[in-house]
Amino acid sequence: MILKFKRTFFSLFFLSLGLLYSFQAIFWEIGEIAWMTMIVSFVLIPIFDFLLGKGFSPNLSCFGKFSFLIPRLYFFVHFSVLIFYLSRAQNYQFIDLPVLGLAVGTISGAVGITVAHELMHKRSRLDKLLSKAILCSVCYGHFFIEHLRGHHARVATPYDCATAKRGQTVYSFLIQSIIGSLKHSWKLEKMKLEEKGLPTLSIKNSFLIFFISSIAFSLAIFIFFGINGLLLFLIQSIWAIILLEITNYIEHYGLIREFDKDHGYSAVTSKHSWNSNHLLSNWILLHLPWHSDHHKSMSKPFNTLKPINEAPQLPYGYPTMIILSLFPFLFIPIMNKRLDQLD
Repeated sequence: MILKFKRTFFSLFFLSLGLLYSFQAIFWEIGEIAWMTMIVSFVLIPIFDFLLGKGFSPNLSCFGKFSFLIPRLYFFVHFSVLIFYLSRAQNYQFIDLPVLGLAVGTISGAVGITVAHELMHKRSRLDKLLSKAILCSVCYGHFFIEHLRGHHARVATPYDCATAKRGQTVYSFLIQSIIGSLKHSWKLEKMKLEEKGLPTLSIKNSFLIFFISSIAFSLAIFIFFGINGLLLFLIQSIWAIILLEITNYIEHYGLIREFDKDHGYSAVTSKHSWNSNHLLSNWILLHLPWHSDHHKSMSKPFNTLKPINEAPQLPYGYPTMIILSLFPFLFIPIMNKRLDQLD
């Protein structure tokens, strides 16, 4: 009875925490201080993440058999926040659009893309469709192809555009990963169609479908919400993409698999991703910071992921690491010292 009560309590707590974090963007916009979304995300949460500290419990395993509903719920949360901002776009001054776009883009990047990542690893066609819809709503649909068929196969090798090299700045990495993911996802889809004897320019080409879907999103938004809505949509897309790629940067920075000329690269293990046990950011990001376990078993749902003590450990939680990464003179020495300790 006590165990059941604890599971129910923590389930409601984690769900409330996630919903409050997501809907804060609406609350602050109504109060005409949308910039508070960035303050909460990149100032207050890093502080509380540090103060709350590291730990393995309580964790999101409390969702149990209802865990499949959580990402689906957040799918509607993501679009609710986006549509709310778009519906009010005509009331915004042009000069306010960048801040408003960053506010909604923060939620799209932190919640929307995190949920899309979770859903794309599901077997359900519905979940995969929801993942694709979220990614197209930030104009990054090809990530579905590159992440599943490119990144997971090539992670921690020089061939993976989403693996940052030791000493590489986040700014160099953003160019590498954004352009590299576009090129490689097109190549993967082209190879897939050629194997099936189908032309590249085909309705079976997922890359083209994602591209057309993002164009359709943009066109529909322009028709219904005007030029302000379109600019807001594009700004939030750009910022969400940047947040995604910075997250990629910190998740695999400097980690490389062993190479043998006879057998190629070693198998992917938990030591080829950085792990973070900081509680608050883990709760908000659906255990994405337990990334080592995700790469070890990529089909695991978020509520069954576990911390791996033997994996490389980040010094801080994801929000703090994102801020640090923007200052290479701070980030690189800290992370290189950790790499030296691993070596």
